[in-house]
Amino acid sequence: MSRRARLLASLAAAVLVGAVAVGVRLEQRAISADLGRPRDLHGGGYVGSVACRRCHEEHYASWHRTFHRTMTAEAMPETVLGDFSGATLRRGNVTARMDRDARGGYQMTFTSPGARPRTIDVVRTVGSRRYQQYLAHDGDTYWRLPVAWHVEERRWFPMTSAFLFSDPSGEAGDAVDAVGTRPGQPVFGGGSFDRHVTRWNDNCVFCHNVAPNPARDPQSGHFATTVAELGIACEACHGPGAEHVARNGNPLRRWALEANAGADPTIVNPSRLTPARAADLCGRCHGQRIADQLAPLLEHGDPFVPGDDLAIESAPLWRDTPLGGDREAFAARFWDDGTPRLTAYEYQGLLQSPCTMRGPLTCTSCHGMHEGDPRGQIRARFGGRTSNTMCTGCHTELATSEAARLHAHHDPGGEGGGIRCVSCHMPRIVYGVLDVHRSHRIEVPEPARAAAAGRPDACTSCHVERTAAWAEAAARRLWGGSRFGSGAHVPAGTSPFEALFGGPPVARAAAADALGRAPAADAPARARRIGALLDVMDLERYPAVRHLAWRSLRRLMAPDASPGAGFAADYDPSAAPAERGAAVGRLRATLGESATAPAPALAALRAGARDRDLEIGE
Repeated sequence: MSRRARLLASLAAAVLVGAVAVGVRLEQRAISADLGRPRDLHGGGYVGSVACRRCHEEHYASWHRTFHRTMTAEAMPETVLGDFSGATLRRGNVTARMDRDARGGYQMTFTSPGARPRTIDVVRTVGSRRYQQYLAHDGDTYWRLPVAWHVEERRWFPMTSAFLFSDPSGEAGDAVDAVGTRPGQPVFGGGSFDRHVTRWNDNCVFCHNVAPNPARDPQSGHFATTVAELGIACEACHGPGAEHVARNGNPLRRWALEANAGADPTIVNPSRLTPARAADLCGRCHGQRIADQLAPLLEHGDPFVPGDDLAIESAPLWRDTPLGGDREAFAARFWDDGTPRLTAYEYQGLLQSPCTMRGPLTCTSCHGMHEGDPRGQIRARFGGRTSNTMCTGCHTELATSEAARLHAHHDPGGEGGGIRCVSCHMPRIVYGVLDVHRSHRIEVPEPARAAAAGRPDACTSCHVERTAAWAEAAARRLWGGSRFGSGAHVPAGTSPFEALFGGPPVARAAAADALGRAPAADAPARARRIGALLDVMDLERYPAVRHLAWRSLRRLMAPDASPGAGFAADYDPSAAPAERGAAVGRLRATLGESATAPAPALAALRAGARDRDLEIGE
């Protein structure tokens, strides 16, 4: 090559390099401008979690092991947990059989007197942690079936047992068999057996999926329901991701984001939200709410995207929230002081907490969606659910064991061998999913105030042999009366045992649960607990409360037994009275003098005083 040719080649290369450099600078300016331009994500397109996986493999893997992912799924071998090998469940005059068809599909067959057996194809599952529910497809509608699988206990149970409703007619004198199906609702077992059959399209769909849209035609009432993805996936918390995926196909844009650690306006990072907006994101599903105008939500879907103020479209329900002018419509879902007593109201409890009202506490202060044990998703840095560090991270003055002991007047440690912050400040007074959960209203325990509100207090939830009056006196002695307001009078007999036999259904449920969780008692006290629990298992009108009593008995007698086997495994809380009575009779014969029932309690149960049935809030 001649000298002139080499010179021209060098000049061309320099021009090319310069052009590339100018192009890169222009691209960098364009990317910088793009990253600085706010986006309105409403109406954005959804791409699904698989598209997110390409760049966020670690986050995808941590999400994939959560129960959020499996909240709703198509029925297939990897998602169905129930026994469909010909298992049967009998409830009253109805028999349900769960098996597979010739192609391997899942089905339920319902047989009741005077009707031909009806076989239903199971097409979807809902839930995978405590129990799993099943959906059938009928025309344009999905229906939740009246039978569910208890994952931990590995057995079938009727959905009537999952909620705080009393036994149907013929079992405890409560006339509910006359309740008919709603217009358009299919009949499975009929009567009270179908009481909790629920339409998925405009109920479950809202909290258990990404971008739910019932798409209900306002004229015909027909549904064309869609979701962006079944279950709670990436875009439920991060917003619609179509533009995010498209823009970040540019490697320079990805490099700019990583180099500057800045926010990407095409997607929502919940950790960058204010505490209030972060709580709203979780509260969309963990806080029952009500809309001023329901029709647009049913026709077009929920317009909420992460980062929105939740109350703009749908405000959280409270005890006095009116429904058609009725301010008592939702009162049964709360204790008398407004504290939630059912699950799916954790958001309301958080909003009532001083740590939120006067501080920065939000849901993700304690819970991490990509870390920790899936059963609770407590942030890894806290060391799990048995640690106090969730609280002492802010309340640093109580971080040492000695400081915690002086503050609590109890030895710190795990429940049963000591006490934790949540034992006193987040007691188990909330019913849901055949369990009693911690209140998310974080507060100073005040036994007199709790008793005045008709709810259990933290002290007697552990000291179950004591009364609220004893707890109030002890609290004033240990912490000083000035901390406890007016010092309202507490009836001398207020105790978990009194609640167990005479309180409202949620109080009975909490008492039944507490008797099995409280620290070990001496032999006479233990016998009293066992006898009371056996009475509840035999005579209580609410199957959910019977279930909790049965589980508490097993905790007392065989704490290491697996949930579905071992001690008292033949007892069925949903069985007919004669069958339950026979199982309890066998247990009494086995236990003998170690199970002594208090006579007044037995009389109260037999009296069967009527009280208001409670529903979990569907």
